[in-house]
Amino acid sequence: MIAIASLFVVALAAPPSDAAAVPDPRRAASPDSAASQALAVDTDELERILRESPLGKGLVPVAGGLTDDAVAEKAVAASPSLQIKQEAIERAAARVDQAIVSFLPTIGVKASYSRLSKAAINFGGGASVAAVNGPSEGVAPITVGDCPGGQGQCALDPQGVPLVITPPFKIQIPLNSYSLSANLSVPISDYILSLAPARKGTLAARESAVFARDAERVKVQTDARLAYYNWLRGVASLVVIEDSLERTRSRLVDAENLFNAGSATRSDVLRVDALVSSQQSAIADARAFRKIAERNLAVMMNEPTRAYDVGEDILAPPPDLGELPTVDDLIAEAQANRLEVRSLERAVDGMHQNIRATRAQYYPRLDAFADALYANPNQRFFPLSPVWRASWSVGVQLSYTINQSLRTKAQVRELKTNKRELVLQAELMRRAIAIEVAQAYHDRERALAAIELSTRGLASSVEAYRVASENYKLGAATTNEIIAAEGEQVQAALRAVNSRIDLHVATTRLLYATGRLNPK
Repeated sequence: MIAIASLFVVALAAPPSDAAAVPDPRRAASPDSAASQALAVDTDELERILRESPLGKGLVPVAGGLTDDAVAEKAVAASPSLQIKQEAIERAAARVDQAIVSFLPTIGVKASYSRLSKAAINFGGGASVAAVNGPSEGVAPITVGDCPGGQGQCALDPQGVPLVITPPFKIQIPLNSYSLSANLSVPISDYILSLAPARKGTLAARESAVFARDAERVKVQTDARLAYYNWLRGVASLVVIEDSLERTRSRLVDAENLFNAGSATRSDVLRVDALVSSQQSAIADARAFRKIAERNLAVMMNEPTRAYDVGEDILAPPPDLGELPTVDDLIAEAQANRLEVRSLERAVDGMHQNIRATRAQYYPRLDAFADALYANPNQRFFPLSPVWRASWSVGVQLSYTINQSLRTKAQVRELKTNKRELVLQAELMRRAIAIEVAQAYHDRERALAAIELSTRGLASSVEAYRVASENYKLGAATTNEIIAAEGEQVQAALRAVNSRIDLHVATTRLLYATGRLNPK
């Protein structure tokens, strides 16, 4: 009795798988030849026994029921992790645009107005005196006489013309300053040394993000399908235990009749009654497990929790994988196809290009420039006057900062470290993929072998329980025998359905591990 209760607990606690999803290409295949062979040994009789059993009837697909395809599709549509990967692509695309824009010629325009304080420019310290008519030879005296018109006295030159007095030369600077300017800078050295590797680096980073997004989509589909199969385990376990409870209750009635007839002891009745209680407890556990599995599916699909109906024939074989190569060949195929590895490889390429672009900073910088100015007053013209005037200039500039080499060396060192880290992460991923492929491959082989054995075992245990039940009614079998037969039938039923679910799970994992689920 304790052993059977433990069996129920173990069966209900079967761990979910965590690998691969199965999109449309997976559904396009015909039944797997190896799986068909495993089911083909006494196929008609064994399959009929399984499908006509309470377990088979409890797993019959219902129109509109839940399928693994539906779970995968809804999980992808509602996955926050996939949306995060999509945002990473947008961020990488923005960096591509930033890299391109940073190499465009820099164009700037400026308009300004200034109010200046009063100022003037003086030429000379006082007034100057000059004669209009000087002597032809030697020095002629200056005389004083009547001014022209008879108005006062004036200093006269030798010919009687008044001397000219010129005040000091003084320039008044305008108080209002207006300017419109434009400038153009062309990074010539960047075009030669940095443009190509910088662009390749950002494009590689974007491709890496795309591969990561696609890998996440496949993983989300895979996790959803495996959660669906785990839910089916709970459904099957509940069907098996409920069917077992009905049989045990019938045996309890038989035990009580035998006790009343004096052919059984009170201990026999109590032991069967204890088995009923144990199965009722196992049913409560199975129902709780099923509700947890249903909530897990609902969370993945982002919909309210509800009771789901089975919509897929889990007893049917999984899709055809064709003639599989050796495990080593499958590992090589997986390491070449897995999108996670491709993402890391493109990230390594991008980091290499970033190192090339950064190394360009070791060299002097060459820029071409052009400036245009339209100002009032324009400082290029003398003397300053409140008039709008235009001027321009063009040239090239070679510059070099000593400290820049030290900063560049440190930056290159950091980038090289990041690149080595990505290379090591890619190697770790390849090793993990090798283990994942080998495990899925051998799990699938084990599931194929278990299908025939578990179906035969179920047929035998059903017949053994029937015989034990008939003998028990006649008093020819003990309580221990009927309890043992019941426990064996429960185990056989669980093994039969779990072997088929295991085959679906292992096939899905193998498809995922080898990268055969990648979007085309």
